[in-house]
Formats: sequence, C-alpha cells, structure tokens
Amino acid sequence: MRPGTSRRRGGRRETGAALLIVMVAVALVTAVAVDLAYQTRVNIQIAANGRDELRAQAQARGSVALGRLVLHFQTKLDEAAGRGQALAGALVPGAQAQAAAIPRPQLWKLIPVDSLLVANLFGGGDGGAGGEERRPSGAASPGGKAGGKAGGAPAGDPARPEGPGPGGGGQDGHFQALIDDEDQKVSVQLDAPNSGGLLGAQFAAYMALVEDRRWDFLFDHEDANGQRTSRTDLAVHLVDWTDLDQVQSSVTGNPAKPFEAGFGDENFAYDRGPYRYKAKNARFDSLDELYLVTGVSDALMAAFGEHFTVYLSKNAQMNVNASDQQKLLRNAAIMADPPLQPILLDPTFGERLQKAVRDASMGGFVSLTPSQYAQILRAMGLAVGSVYLQPTADNRGGFTDKSKVFRVRGVATVGQVEKAVDAVVTFERGQAREQADNLGRLLHWREE
Repeated sequence: MRPGTSRRRGGRRETGAALLIVMVAVALVTAVAVDLAYQTRVNIQIAANGRDELRAQAQARGSVALGRLVLHFQTKLDEAAGRGQALAGALVPGAQAQAAAIPRPQLWKLIPVDSLLVANLFGGGDGGAGGEERRPSGAASPGGKAGGKAGGAPAGDPARPEGPGPGGGGQDGHFQALIDDEDQKVSVQLDAPNSGGLLGAQFAAYMALVEDRRWDFLFDHEDANGQRTSRTDLAVHLVDWTDLDQVQSSVTGNPAKPFEAGFGDENFAYDRGPYRYKAKNARFDSLDELYLVTGVSDALMAAFGEHFTVYLSKNAQMNVNASDQQKLLRNAAIMADPPLQPILLDPTFGERLQKAVRDASMGGFVSLTPSQYAQILRAMGLAVGSVYLQPTADNRGGFTDKSKVFRVRGVATVGQVEKAVDAVVTFERGQAREQADNLGRLLHWREE
C-alpha cells in the first residue's frame, strides 16, 4: 500500500463528519428561530387583543352614554309637549284633548345610535388613532416628516393601518346602541296601588301575556320539588315576594282589587326545596331575581323574559306605542270589553292590527295616544272599554303614550373582540330624583 492512499481516505472521513455537524447545528438553530418567531407572533397577537379589548370596552360604554343622550332629548320633548297641552287646556276649554292628539315624534326610534352617527356629527370617521390632530394628507408631522395619510402618520405605518374608520368596522372597530322601551313590557312587580286601577291593569297585562293555551306546557307539570304552579299561582307568588306581610295572597277576580290577603303562609312554597329561604318582602332588583320565585323556570323566562320588566315605578303605566305584534295583541286583549271576543281569535287580526298601527304612526315616526289606539281597535270591529276612548290624561286606565324607563344595550367590535354593556336607565322623577334632568339614573349595569 502506498503511504499517500491512507492519508487521502482519512481526510474524506473527517470532511463528512464536519458536514453532518453543520447540518445538525443548522437544523437546531432553525427550530429555535421558528419557535422564537412563533412565540413572538403569539405575544404580539395577545397584546393586540388586549388593546382591542380596551377599545371595545370604551366604545361600548360610550355607546350607552350616547344612547342616554338621545333619550335625554326625548324626555325633554315629551315634557315640552305635556306643558303645551296643559297650557292649551288652561287657555281654551277643551283644547287639551286636541293638543294631546298632535303627533309627537319618537326620536329614539328614528336616530340610529352607532359609530356612523358619531363620525358624521364629530368628524371621527377617519379611522386614525385618537388624540392626534388632523392634518391634510402629505402635511409635515410634528417630527418633521411628511405623512402619507391624515393625522401625520407615514404611509405604511403598522401602528396606523389603512382601512375604514369607526363607521366602517375597520381597525378602530364599530359600535351601536340598541334601545328598548321598558314601559311597553309587563311589570311583574305587581305592587301598584289599587287606587286608579293600576294593579288591576298590571294583573290584566300579565294574564293577557300568559293565558294563551300554547303556554300550557309551562304550567301543567311539577317542578323538581314536586310543586305545580298555575298561571294565577305564579301571580300570587310574585305578589307575595314584594308585599310586606307573611300571609299568602289570593286572587279575588275583582279588577279594582285583584289580590287580597289569604290565610296561608307565603313561605310555604320555599320550605319544600333543598335550600329553604323566605320571600324577600321587597321589590325586585333585577330580572335574575325572578328565578328565586317558585314557578319561574328557564323555560318560562325563555318564553316571557323579553316581555317582563321589574324596573318600573309603582305608579307606572304601560306605553301603548308598541310595534311587536304580540304586544299589540296583548294591549288589545286588555282594552277589550267584554273580554275574549271572537275577533281576538282571528289568526289574521294581529297582522291587520300591526299594519293599521304602523300606518297611523307613520311607521313608528310619531306616537299614538291610548285613545287613538282604542279608536283603531274599534274601527277594526273590537269593542273596547269606554275608559280607553277618553282623550284626556286622567282616564286612560293602565296605559300612557310616554315612556320613562329604557334599556340600552351597547355593543362594540374592534378587530376580533366584542364587548357588550347592558344598562337600564330611568327618567321618572320619583326614581331618578336629582338625576332626572340629566342623563337619567342607572338602575342596572352589566358588562359582558
């Protein structure tokens, strides 16, 4: 063997080992770099989501405040209309009824409370970051560099991405406030005074809502504690939860005084479960508290939860200006005299009534008085009580044409984050007290 041959073979083996070490090192460095890039991207996304969550939370709260501002103008308009009616009645005898028939616009139904409204009113629709002075495109920024877009940020700046502003659902997101009238709902407090027929009107509204035979499955079975709760039993439990005595109430059948003290213990229904407790003997604070009352279940709240309210005052009347067909039929059933007239069983009556009310109110643009609504019912062939045909404000039973309590739900979306705020605000002077002339008093607040 030649001496040079052995050296060449040994050199080839050393070159192969070095290449293998380099390949392994490159693979390890690549894996570490990919993992580091992934972790960095995750951290950046977490930070972006946190930023978007703060923005969405602020915009949701702001949408509720904007909705309260619109409601503030609505209440001022209602108060001005009421003063005008009183002045007309004082100057000209009999003119108050004519003044009450003057159409009154419902601003909160007409104005879309959303980010597009803010962009149009305050010029905040450029999508830029808040707090910066707006400058023409291409103008020099405070740092001395020309910006490629409004606000002075250079073109392509990742902190100020291109896209629509708050009104278009871009980087800064969009929001809206949905306003719901609580005075159009059925108050389940059932603690109104007997004078004036308000308690009878509340009970009649409750029965008109639940008496349909299709809801029998909610009341014809026993619960987990072996108790069966009928429609009237549930009304009794609601009364006993808020009254001040310890005696179970009973239904009298007299519209002027629908409930009176019975002879049983009102806490008997709450002694049969695994967790014994007593009736609160005070007003409900929220809708969630209804679940403590015997007979209130998830199925019942799924069926009627959107139609119940606990935020009205004791002397509150129900607003007749409803647009939902079920609410219109409920109001018609209350005004019907005698009750249970054949026309109420007509399957087309609800649709025809909804169309007639929509035409009379100009699509919801103006409000109707209870007497105007009763006249629509009478024109359609339904006999109504004479008390509802009176045009004056003193003889309207349990109905009114003005609302004082509203639910405002603000929803904001920024990026992939959505935040919602649910609030109930009252402008009724007995509830709002010193806050009645401002943006109303908050009765309920929940952030989701």
